[in-house]
Amino acid sequence: MKNRFLAVVWIGIFMFSISSCKRQDGNVIIEGQNLENLGIYRTDTFTLEARTIKEDSLPGNNISYLVLGSLNDPEFGPSRSSIYAKTKIVEPINNFPNNIEPDSALLFIPMVGNNNFYGNKNTIQTLKINPLSESFVNKIYYQTNTLKTNDNIESVYRGPLFRESIDSICYQKTKIKLPNGILIKLSKEFARHLQQLPIEAYQTTEGLNKYFKGISITPESSDLPPGEGGLGVFDINNEFSIADRAKILLYYNDTSTFVFGFDGKLNSLNHSDHGPFTPEIISELSNPNPQQITYIQSMNGLKTWIRIPYLTNLAKDGNIAINKAEITFHLKENSFNTSYYAPPRLNLFQPLNDSNFRNSLTRDGATSGYGGILFEGSNYYKFDITRFIQHILTTQVNLGKNFNNGLLLTIPTDAPVTGSRAIIDNSKTKLIITYVKPN
Repeated sequence: MKNRFLAVVWIGIFMFSISSCKRQDGNVIIEGQNLENLGIYRTDTFTLEARTIKEDSLPGNNISYLVLGSLNDPEFGPSRSSIYAKTKIVEPINNFPNNIEPDSALLFIPMVGNNNFYGNKNTIQTLKINPLSESFVNKIYYQTNTLKTNDNIESVYRGPLFRESIDSICYQKTKIKLPNGILIKLSKEFARHLQQLPIEAYQTTEGLNKYFKGISITPESSDLPPGEGGLGVFDINNEFSIADRAKILLYYNDTSTFVFGFDGKLNSLNHSDHGPFTPEIISELSNPNPQQITYIQSMNGLKTWIRIPYLTNLAKDGNIAINKAEITFHLKENSFNTSYYAPPRLNLFQPLNDSNFRNSLTRDGATSGYGGILFEGSNYYKFDITRFIQHILTTQVNLGKNFNNGLLLTIPTDAPVTGSRAIIDNSKTKLIITYVKPN
């Protein structure tokens, strides 16, 4: 009988409440099943309880792009994001002149999509660039991780976080045009360090990383007023043309250039930190009760935990078959603008277990109709959670196990990478379930 219920195709939908659902009569035909023994129901009056909680251990490496900058969001408070990246050899030289003084050195990193920026792009920011003193290893890094740096060698950049229409720069004896991005002149001391490494450092990446393990780019702590600063999304891992790729250009002997590249997604790390949060968020984080307004923040910041406390009442009389389960989240009005735009996509996860709020993929997460894309104009996100709901109810009835630990609404770590945030109006959050059960 259970398999027959799962095979039902329903035609027509009517509104029903969870407390007093009515049967829907329709043209539902199951081989060997009397139509009078089947009910089709729809309910949308679930109790939903939402809270703001801190994010837990998002990956910091093996992601497509990296976020950089410092921001004081008027709704969230300060956020900072740093980059750590391993260097590699692009064009090896066997007889590199490592006993001379360099002319100069430039660091360039292209921005993703020309203007992928969150916040006030005109704010002057201060960045510190240091060599790494700790090597990357083959492991998963998290956005709470950092690498040790050589603070005796340092460059300081002060200016906008990215530049549009950068002037052409020299490469060998030609000029190359750079895309939009950040261009930093490194200090004379930093250039000298790059010029005077042991000779094997210019021959292979393995030789280079014995003596120059990579760089860190860190926003200096500053007291930016609310509404100042911003976060840019940069592509440090591309291996396109010399002009387009991220690189360090070392100039010597007037016309010669040596290029250091960067060594891929596994060997680049985004570190982020947040706070102090605004008083509203601090209050919510300490409040265990359901909240009408909740907060979501990228870069290991904040997420919303949604509980459905009476969900299993649907199956109190035995197994039911879920035809469709959808949940919709609306942005708070006037909580976003062109500088603080709404995330183009959100993710919906489930907690790893009843005592761990690590994000775990729901059964619907890998399906094509999962959803989560912003409905612009209406300013909401919709998710299909049919398999998630079915699993909770089936395991409750058949195994007596309670997996009803709620859902976690988050901003993606990748695809897209973004420095954005969202504020959710939970008074508009709605879960609609259509299901069939025997009478």
